[in-house]
Amino acid sequence: MTEHAPPDPNETPEDVASLFSWANLHGGKYRDFSASRAQMREKARQRVQQAIEEERLRMYQDPEAQRAAESARAAEETRQRELAAQLTAHEAAQRAAQERTRQAAELAAQLAAQQAKAAQPAAPQAAWPQPPQDRYPAPPPYRQPPPPAAPAPLQEDASSHNRAPWLPSDAHESAGRPAWLMPERPESIGQPALPPSPEDTLQGSRDRLVSRWFALRSIFEDNVPAQSVPAPAVARAPVLAVFSLAGGVGKTSLVATLGRVLSARGERVLLVDTAAYGLLPFFFGARDQRPGLLRTFSPPVASGDAPIQMITLDPETLSPDAAAGEALTAEIQKHARGVSRVIVDLATASGATTRRIMRLSPQVLVPLVPDMCSVVSVSSIDAFFDHNGSTGRPALPHYVLNQFDPSLPLHLDIREVLREQLGDRLLPFTLRHAPAVSEALAEGMTVLDYAPNSAVTEDYASLAGWVKNLSAPASTSFRGVRWSER
Repeated sequence: MTEHAPPDPNETPEDVASLFSWANLHGGKYRDFSASRAQMREKARQRVQQAIEEERLRMYQDPEAQRAAESARAAEETRQRELAAQLTAHEAAQRAAQERTRQAAELAAQLAAQQAKAAQPAAPQAAWPQPPQDRYPAPPPYRQPPPPAAPAPLQEDASSHNRAPWLPSDAHESAGRPAWLMPERPESIGQPALPPSPEDTLQGSRDRLVSRWFALRSIFEDNVPAQSVPAPAVARAPVLAVFSLAGGVGKTSLVATLGRVLSARGERVLLVDTAAYGLLPFFFGARDQRPGLLRTFSPPVASGDAPIQMITLDPETLSPDAAAGEALTAEIQKHARGVSRVIVDLATASGATTRRIMRLSPQVLVPLVPDMCSVVSVSSIDAFFDHNGSTGRPALPHYVLNQFDPSLPLHLDIREVLREQLGDRLLPFTLRHAPAVSEALAEGMTVLDYAPNSAVTEDYASLAGWVKNLSAPASTSFRGVRWSER
């Protein structure tokens, strides 16, 4: 039988019970590894919880990021459409200018041909055959002659062989032309001289030249009478009326800023305020309100912008009730002479004033703010203008969203609802919300002068481009008007 060796007391036992006994015997500590495993499990659980939280946060932020990306994409598409519209309008303007130039050239050629035909006298009947058309060489180019000296009185004789140089050499030649306009040709031999007609005389030739060409009068006349300069033809200025059914939508600031942007583009604009004590003059540095007085606001000296004219009219104080409409329109037309465009700031929710302004056949623009009130009021505004159009025709207005914030879901949803209601009558761009508009009024200026590089200034530039494409400004035609020395 095999005997087992006694265990070594210094050797570490392998089983747990012996390990505890061995540790107690030697005064040592048993290291429990279960606590380390618990810590590792806790850390793993925390990592899993953190991953779940991150996934949940990412799922919450994805709609916001997608909505922001859609807003940016929509803004880029709007900018591309505006750029395409501007290019199309520029090309159309160029084609129209070329067509007007071509028509003017054709009209000038027709008038010149008619004048030449009317001034050419009929050739006298001759007893001999007419010479061929190409008998003489072509006349030399025109050269300015020196001023002739005063000729002595001449006795014209039909039998004289020394003919005056301004008389025709034969019957085929047009009578009454100066010698420096005709080539030198040999005298016809053996042909009898015809008696001169009244138009072939020296005085008749002079009268004909003087009556036809203004610049030749200084050659034959010492004292040219002063000619009255014809007034340039002025087209009627288009009218844009800005209407709102409720206050606080930015109607007056839109009128002032739009007029300022059009002034920067060279248009001479007349702003009409139909509210007796409106804020429109304060956008241009005014310190008071002067109803009924035509005021002119000029830009800085170094600026090339056109001045802006403004008048405040109260329809109730112009005339009795029966003739108030005619008095208001007559007053606007009187002050609109010589301007490129008229912009009317209609009194808020004033149906009587709006009906009177509609006699001018204006284009109507309605600013809206993106709230539920605007969605509800659109149908009422359309119904009002449908029944009060100019000359019996409905004049449905255009709409523009003002104080728009693309980061707000409500504003985006209201824009989509208005697009479904209005279609093309809702402008494809918006006027973004910007505190600079209110700050500019506090400084006595428009946002174009207060913050020229802001985003809302770009929006007003788009609005000005839309207005110019909607109706071209009135232009003054100076064709046929001679310059004069003052």
